[in-house]
Amino acid sequence: MISPTAFKRKISVRFYLRLTAKNQNGMCPVRLTARWHGEEMQRDTGEVVLPERPGKGGIVEVLWDGARVTRNHDRHVHINARLSDLEKEVTDTFKRLFDLAPSEKVSKAALTGELYPTVAEPVPVAVPVVSRTFRQVLEEWKGENRNLAKDSLRKYDQLATMMETWRADLRPEQVTQKVAKEYQQHLLDLQKSDATIKVHFGGIRKCLEQLGLPADMVWLQYSAKNAPQLDLEIEEVRRLIQWRPTSENLAEERDRWLFQLFSGRRYEDLEKFDVRERITLTLPDGGKVPALLHAQGKTGNDAAVPLPPIAVKIGERWGWHFPARTWQQRCDWIKDIAKGAGLVREWDDRLITGGKVVHNWRPICEVISTHTARHTAGTLLKQVSNGNKALAKLVLGHAEEDVTDRYAKDKARLLAPAVLDAWRVVLGEWYDDEPAR
Repeated sequence: MISPTAFKRKISVRFYLRLTAKNQNGMCPVRLTARWHGEEMQRDTGEVVLPERPGKGGIVEVLWDGARVTRNHDRHVHINARLSDLEKEVTDTFKRLFDLAPSEKVSKAALTGELYPTVAEPVPVAVPVVSRTFRQVLEEWKGENRNLAKDSLRKYDQLATMMETWRADLRPEQVTQKVAKEYQQHLLDLQKSDATIKVHFGGIRKCLEQLGLPADMVWLQYSAKNAPQLDLEIEEVRRLIQWRPTSENLAEERDRWLFQLFSGRRYEDLEKFDVRERITLTLPDGGKVPALLHAQGKTGNDAAVPLPPIAVKIGERWGWHFPARTWQQRCDWIKDIAKGAGLVREWDDRLITGGKVVHNWRPICEVISTHTARHTAGTLLKQVSNGNKALAKLVLGHAEEDVTDRYAKDKARLLAPAVLDAWRVVLGEWYDDEPAR
């Protein structure tokens, strides 16, 4: 004799915001979702909530914590009380039905009928689905992930733009293996780099995930080989320091680029620089050195970076404040600066597309960018310290393999002398000086 299935006297009740049903005021309906015995019931609660709003000092004020409204919400007591009452009503009704027949499954029809006796089970009606474009879906994803670094948030924009020019009527849910293969070939025909193609396919997967569709298919994975990044040599860094700017904007950008070099900051981290992040490190021998304490925007890792004297003088020259500039503007300026400083060494700015290398030799003044500063810092610090990777990891804020090493300041105190000695070798007489004006 087959024994009956043992169903548990347990139901899960959760509340979610329907972000895709946001109204003109930015408010989202709160939906109740109950799951039990392999069944699921979803109902709108009648409450609408603003997920977040701008707070003081430009800080976003969160009004929904994923299950309830926060104490910041003006009506948090009323809304949370109503949601708790709904949760209790669903739970109590389920348990009452279960106790009537403990060995039987509580059906969705039975629970719905008890909770909503005057409302018949809705008859499915074919409603035309309005498909969203890649850009619309990605904008929704970006809106839900505003805590990410700017570069991470905007890197999928190129996918949206490409789709609008390639097949404007194509929607994310229409991407099949055949379509993905055709799109890959289209990007290869345009000689897009493997790294760019990888980003595009990652964007397609993000769209499918956002829509609740499968996104782990093998044909949506793209393996990329990255071309080497440009690093400046010691003499080239010194030429930038010696170069006399021909305008205030170029002076600002040259000094900002050098400050990135010495502090290890990404350009989006420097935009958020706060003068209160300046600290003083007390070394094991009792000496004191200036440093910056900050969290890398991309990795979230704390970094306490000792500063050579030239970096301190740059900071003082600009009042420890660098105006926000667009990435494109900064790249244009640093190329002009590099050209003026005579940085014309030939560099193979190669392109790897479809696994094949396309060589592209150019003078480095046409290749240099804002991010070259971080690559140069890592390379030069290892170069002059006989390959000591710990120095570069400290300055660049790379993840630590040793999870017990939690304290940025303690690590910096131990490594600061070696970091400053390395910069002394790189900079020579400019170590204690300031860039030319």
